[in-house]
Amino acid sequence: MRKRFIINENEDDKGNLRMEERKFTRLQARILTICFIVYFCAYIGRLNMSASLDSIMLELHVNEALGGTLQTVFAIVYASGQFVFGSIVDRVRPKRLILSGLLGSALCNLLFSFAGNFTLLIALWAVNGAFQSMLWTPIVRYLAAHFEGARRSRASFTMSFTLAGGHIAAWGLAELMMRAFGWRFAFALPALVLITAALLAFIMMPSIGPAGDKKTGDMKNYEKMPVNALFSTGLIALLLCSATNGFLRDGVVTWAPTILGADDGLFTLIIPVVNMVGILIGSTIVRMVKRNIRLIAAAMMLACVIPSLLLWLFPNAPVFALSVFLGTMSAILYGSNTMFTVLMPMEYDKAGRVGLVAGLIDSSIYLGSAFAGTFTGYLRVLTGAWTHVYACWVLFALAGALLALISVRGSKRF
Repeated sequence: MRKRFIINENEDDKGNLRMEERKFTRLQARILTICFIVYFCAYIGRLNMSASLDSIMLELHVNEALGGTLQTVFAIVYASGQFVFGSIVDRVRPKRLILSGLLGSALCNLLFSFAGNFTLLIALWAVNGAFQSMLWTPIVRYLAAHFEGARRSRASFTMSFTLAGGHIAAWGLAELMMRAFGWRFAFALPALVLITAALLAFIMMPSIGPAGDKKTGDMKNYEKMPVNALFSTGLIALLLCSATNGFLRDGVVTWAPTILGADDGLFTLIIPVVNMVGILIGSTIVRMVKRNIRLIAAAMMLACVIPSLLLWLFPNAPVFALSVFLGTMSAILYGSNTMFTVLMPMEYDKAGRVGLVAGLIDSSIYLGSAFAGTFTGYLRVLTGAWTHVYACWVLFALAGALLALISVRGSKRF
């Protein structure tokens, strides 16, 4: 019987991590908890738009093409902000960015609840996109600075539940507020939620300075990979794939309530509930397969073709069936979301570019989202049916899978 030599001192004789290496330290648990709360609340302050969009368009007498600009301007500004803050996050105190983003977004939501002019609503939601873009890259930096190995993977997938939970909270609260008081309260209440999150972040979140700062920063000081060298890692294909993910993901999130009808608003909650299943499946696949993350993402983008094809083939199916199709599609996309927003940027940790790549990927996702907002609404108005939208979703899912496969070759550099 051959004896297995233990290479990693943290492994047992079967190659499994020891129990103490799986547990979070007290500091890690506190950081993960507050990061989860912050981003969970951030979704409440921006996904309330998709739940309220139908009511806003009805009251202000605008069609889907014009109504979609709210999502588009948010996504464009958010994407630009992700690029900016991803570039500087390693040189500043991330806690300050997080507090500024939460309080600024709270103010935008509050002012939005009082505005009566559609142009003003667009301007306020664009500014909200800028403040919201201050939140994700600092959180990724906290995760990169305080978590390693299996703990990092666990923390990453724990954070992924902010998406599904945030959707449930945002859509549920917005729907309840609209039914009880009107759509304006669907923005006033999230303002209070964001202020509360900022207070908790101020109390619970440890302060770290610029990367490499001996007194206050995280001490990971790897030699940074030159920016031009990033392109040899399949980054361009990865960014384009991220854009297709954003187009599909936020196309579903933005327009699902409208597709299913305002009268069945509460029924749309099936989508974020199913998203949780998708996230669990995604995390399970990563743990079991233990292969290239980009290959797994390609497989999940390819799987997204199935529900989008069903929508195209059966556009007049009952509301329940449409909800299942939309929910399954969204679940697959959200199941792969953590791979794009956390695990793929972490590939660039030792290259010293995790903050920049996290910003670039999230920026690409929301550029795709911006295109989804206006293009989807315009296509719906132009053709008078959702069938052509569903056909576009099939094509984008196929393109995303191909781009993810193309990026795999570059990932071998890691």
